[in-house]
Amino acid sequence: MLCGVVFSSKGQTTDSLALRYGKEIKSKTIEKHLRVIASDEYEGRETGKPGQKRTMEYLINQFASYGIKDVKGLDYRQPFPLIEQENKNVSLVINGIELNLFEDFIMSPFFLMNEKINGELQFHYKEIEISKNHFFVWPGNDQDSLNSRKKQIERLREGKAKTIIYHDPDLDEKLDKYGHYYRKSRTKLAADQQKAERITITLSDTGLAKLMSASKVKQKKIDKKGRLAFEKKFPVNFVLDINKPNREINGDNVIAYIKGSEKPQELIVITAHYDHLGIEGDKVYNGADDDGTGTVSLLEIAQSFSLAVKEGHGPKRSILIMPVSGEEKGLLGSKYYTDNPVFPLEQTVANLNIDMIGRYDENHEDDSNYVYLIGSDKLSNELHELSEAVNQTYSHFNLDYRYNEDDDPNRFYYRSDHYNFAKNNIPVIFYFSGVHDDYHKPTDTVDKIDFDKTTRIARLVFYTAWELANRENRIKLKPKP
Repeated sequence: MLCGVVFSSKGQTTDSLALRYGKEIKSKTIEKHLRVIASDEYEGRETGKPGQKRTMEYLINQFASYGIKDVKGLDYRQPFPLIEQENKNVSLVINGIELNLFEDFIMSPFFLMNEKINGELQFHYKEIEISKNHFFVWPGNDQDSLNSRKKQIERLREGKAKTIIYHDPDLDEKLDKYGHYYRKSRTKLAADQQKAERITITLSDTGLAKLMSASKVKQKKIDKKGRLAFEKKFPVNFVLDINKPNREINGDNVIAYIKGSEKPQELIVITAHYDHLGIEGDKVYNGADDDGTGTVSLLEIAQSFSLAVKEGHGPKRSILIMPVSGEEKGLLGSKYYTDNPVFPLEQTVANLNIDMIGRYDENHEDDSNYVYLIGSDKLSNELHELSEAVNQTYSHFNLDYRYNEDDDPNRFYYRSDHYNFAKNNIPVIFYFSGVHDDYHKPTDTVDKIDFDKTTRIARLVFYTAWELANRENRIKLKPKP
């Protein structure tokens, strides 16, 4: 039975027990853990690779040392089967001219079933019927042409197009800047047999030049803006042969379960992804902020709840602390969990997800007293109100909701592990401090982390989970419209 002062819904009083155990989350310990998992020895923690397995073992050993027991004979882990596909062995021939992957073109989606496609390209230029299978969208570098091209591609994607080829004048720059990312292998859940509805091929300047030169296409200026048009009627046949090597690997979610004292069947799930991008050449992508900060915060939150249990003040509802892998591959670990839940999803009260909380972004620069909250009001008004009250009582952050807007062009709501819970009608909060210059670069290192800020956000998550676990009634979903 809890003996602290009960925290009111208006945030006017403090639960002394929550405050006590929240203060057990300490900056020095967070730094100690992060210097381990974000070191070169952990090889960037790429899903399915030795660095991810080494990190998994480290996390399991920590949870066990806190006195957290294994549950359901899982050995603290939920493995999930994956297929990894190397990004090579792709041949594209247009009118007899072979184009080179990552030099002349790229393709999306990145993970594709192996197949051979050949046919004749239909030119999409205003009046062209969009019910055919394969299209070439007319090139042009001026802004009007670029805007027109975007609209054309949208129309084609709404139709039955199986292949869309277009020119992106910025692709050469993108390949120079993000070439390592485009070339990386791609991974999907082994159970996912869904085939891509269409393949989009994007030509670079060099790829377009090869095609036009070989086809001997005449060009001429057609207006005062200098827009280019090509004579439309010349035959273009293409053969796309995809024969990418595949292999079976495994990812792992780590399971740390703290059983509730009064309503154990209900639980709060707290997540962060412990995987990152691995090694590229001689560069290690340590991922100190992404998402090392979230991962080590889970360790401290788990230790605080475990201490509360040992001292007879354990939470009424159960707590599942789950570092997931496969996030950088497409939110795969959290998707596998929600498709194959260890505990019933209908008994999951909420998901609190932590992803990148140790740095500042351009909107805040040196401001250490902000945190972005995303999703808190999407499915439950009560969760949002509770979150606001907890912050007002304990943490006093400036809560920034700009990325919570439905029209957020970054679409952050859809880009971390909370989204797989939200898809299953489980209320979520995503804690985030924004993207910085070292995002997805080998320069995302421990020396740039603000450990005080990380610690304070970890405590905010703990206080929110504490209130969710110990309030009398489970939070309610919004009424269905």
